[in-house]
Amino acid sequence: MIHIRKKLIFHFWVFFLLSIIYPCGGNCFTLITPEEAATPNAPTPRGIKFTRMEGNGPHVKIHSPNLDEPLRIPFLMDIAFEASPDKIIDVNTLSIKYLKLISIDLTGRIKPFLNNNRLIVKDVKVPQGTHRLRLFIAYTSGEKTMMEIVLNIEK
Repeated sequence: MIHIRKKLIFHFWVFFLLSIIYPCGGNCFTLITPEEAATPNAPTPRGIKFTRMEGNGPHVKIHSPNLDEPLRIPFLMDIAFEASPDKIIDVNTLSIKYLKLISIDLTGRIKPFLNNNRLIVKDVKVPQGTHRLRLFIAYTSGEKTMMEIVLNIEK
C-alpha cells in the first residue's frame, strides 16, 4: 500500500514539473528544436535588429508576433503575403530558413499552415534566445521578396 502511494506521489510530481516546463501541454508547434538552436550561428550583419525586407515581390505583413518586444512561448505566428493588383503570388516559392552557420530549412514544417496567402501557426514553440529567420517568396512573374525576421525569445 505504501509502495503504491509513493508511486502515485512520484507520478504526480513528474506530471506537475512537466506541465511547468512545457506550458502548452504537448499541443505546441515546434518551429525550432533545442538541438537546432544550439548549432553555431551565422555571422550577423550590422544593423539588423528586427526585420529587413528586400525586393519588389509580394509584400510581407507580420500581424503577429510583435517583433518590437521580447516574445514568450508559445506565441501566434500570423504572416500575410499581399500581392499587387496585377500580380499573382507563387506560394510554391515560399521558403523559410533558420540562419545558422549551416542554414536549416524550416519550409517543410511550416508550409502546411499556409492558406490563402496567409501563414497562421498557433502555439509556436522556440527555445529561448535570439533566432534569425529568412523568408523568401515570389510572384509567378519572378519578382522576389526576401525578409529577415529576428525572434527574441525571453526566459
